[in-house]
Amino acid sequence: MMKKFVLIIASFISLFLELSLIRWVPAHVFSVAFFSNVILIASFLGLGLGFLLSGKKWEMFRVFPWFLLIFTIVILLLENIQITLPSNAQTWIWSYYQGNRLYAPAFKISIIAVLGIVFTMVVLLFIPLGQRIGKLMAWFSPLYGYTLNILGSLFGVICFGILSFFNAPAFVWFFVTGFLAGLILYKDKIFIAALFVAVLVTVIIGVSEKNIIWSPYYSIQLLKGEDKSLSVYVNQLFHQKAVNFDKDLNAGDKYGFPYKWFNKGRVLIIGSGTGNDVCAALKSGAGHIDAVEIDPVILNIGRKEHPQLPYDNNRVRMFTGDARSFMHRASVPYDMIVYGTLDSHANLSVTSSIRLDNYVYTREALQEARRLLSAEGVMVLLFSVPTDWMSARLIDTVSSVFGNEETRYIFTDPYLFNLMIFAGPGLTRVLAEHPDLSRVLSEPPKEGMIKIPSDDWPYLYLEKRGIPRLYLITLLMLACISITAIFALSPLKGGKINLFFFLLGCAFLLLETKSVTTLSLLFGSTWLVNAVVFSAILFLVLAANWLVMKIRFKSPAWLFGALALSLIISYLFPTASLLSLGFFSKAAATGFLAGLPIFFAAMIFAIAFKSTKHIGAALGSNLLGAVIGGFLEYGSMAFGLKALYLAALACYLLAWVYYRSLDYA
Repeated sequence: MMKKFVLIIASFISLFLELSLIRWVPAHVFSVAFFSNVILIASFLGLGLGFLLSGKKWEMFRVFPWFLLIFTIVILLLENIQITLPSNAQTWIWSYYQGNRLYAPAFKISIIAVLGIVFTMVVLLFIPLGQRIGKLMAWFSPLYGYTLNILGSLFGVICFGILSFFNAPAFVWFFVTGFLAGLILYKDKIFIAALFVAVLVTVIIGVSEKNIIWSPYYSIQLLKGEDKSLSVYVNQLFHQKAVNFDKDLNAGDKYGFPYKWFNKGRVLIIGSGTGNDVCAALKSGAGHIDAVEIDPVILNIGRKEHPQLPYDNNRVRMFTGDARSFMHRASVPYDMIVYGTLDSHANLSVTSSIRLDNYVYTREALQEARRLLSAEGVMVLLFSVPTDWMSARLIDTVSSVFGNEETRYIFTDPYLFNLMIFAGPGLTRVLAEHPDLSRVLSEPPKEGMIKIPSDDWPYLYLEKRGIPRLYLITLLMLACISITAIFALSPLKGGKINLFFFLLGCAFLLLETKSVTTLSLLFGSTWLVNAVVFSAILFLVLAANWLVMKIRFKSPAWLFGALALSLIISYLFPTASLLSLGFFSKAAATGFLAGLPIFFAAMIFAIAFKSTKHIGAALGSNLLGAVIGGFLEYGSMAFGLKALYLAALACYLLAWVYYRSLDYA
């Protein structure tokens, strides 16, 4: 019984710590947020290597608390390094301008070197954890031990979700990790020392983050201005400013410009943030305002700290959630829809290269906005564009939906934002009535050459299809580190790497990533959606394990066929057609489409794993395959997100061919 409990705790730590690092590291290491998938991949590699080393007699987990302490110190030291990007980087990263930082450290190091350091440190941190889980699973039958492992992982996801809901600070996450790691060593001589290290890590993080507020998405720091304005920094990067419109007349004129010309009876503000757009709409006489903001902490800061307190006005309704998801549900027409400089800045999805705002600026998203406009309505898109091609992309995307006749734009000074795009049926009449406005607004080009984002290729910040050079260099470096680690710590000999489980791991990571992006599109790119998706996937795996333990399956052959068919259906199915369904109908349809291939894949894994003779090698190979799947996920930048289904299908077909070539059982 005690070994079951310890296995569940160790598995809990593995998922809980992984999610913690994905949020914590980018808060202290500048620009790593744009490569958050790197932390996920590193954790898989570390766990995989640990599983491959589970047959060794020496116990590595005894050093885990000290590894955690060293890791914490190194990451906090990296906070004092200025991260530099290559001048020929092919993707825009907001942190390129160091002036946007809360402070600029004197020491400099390249982003590629920093990613190498972070990747290596995460791998080393997870190796002892993987080895301990592998050793514990060896005490049980393969499938039963794996079920306990998944159960602990599920508890880890749920617990982290609960802490995120209550905006628990990072030192709480690390205390939970350190304390549970100490409990695992309860019979060891270093038990007291391990608990002391856990407390020390907690204190170090707590002291270093005394001025940080944690939201479910990133760390937040506030800087008060002499004019009572409030600057908001997320993950050390300037995000937005709660402007004091009584003092800053330039900002007031700029935010108020759209409201001078158009009907503002009913206004929808997408990305309302701390409340600048809400304040401008109120000052202009808007009759009713729906304000949508994804981050509850930033919304609360605006409600309490904005100099004009716009959210307290009874003409304003606040909605916390994903903008695209809100537009799915909305049905009443709006006279104005304002995109309030909505951008992700320093945050990506947990499992993919998709940013929080990517699904807001696709052609399909703007078509939804057009649907919500009244007969004389207008959409206003405010943005701080850093490059000519990005401004051209936004203008082309809007004009592709509204048409050139109903689209105009204007560039402004760079303060707070520098581009305004106007579009909608109400624009034509206003231009005819106000020639002075018509003279200052520009028409979009007749034929745009910029790739327009879609729900399948939602990469607003990529100039063109393809993996940017910076990402390619990074992936090549991380692949070299991974191969070196595998050969150095677990040589490829003696059947150490199981190709079958390796291919299953690669395919499953791709499948999981596509499931997360699909549900983010349909239900919103919020942390809660991600938590529910991860939990649902683990529940499906548990259900598959239970079924395989209860029913004797001689061969997974028919399951490969069912899996291939489900993947082809998912690839061909028009996901956007589900957007018009009600919540429960959409949830049922999405659950079936996304869940069926995951369930079949979990069944195949369970049947094969049930009869494996080398638990550590099988799980280690599976996680190393997930590492490769994480690298392949970046291919969606070139081929689109649906291509992940085809890549997963190819891996499963290769696994089937390999399965047929030998007597696996």
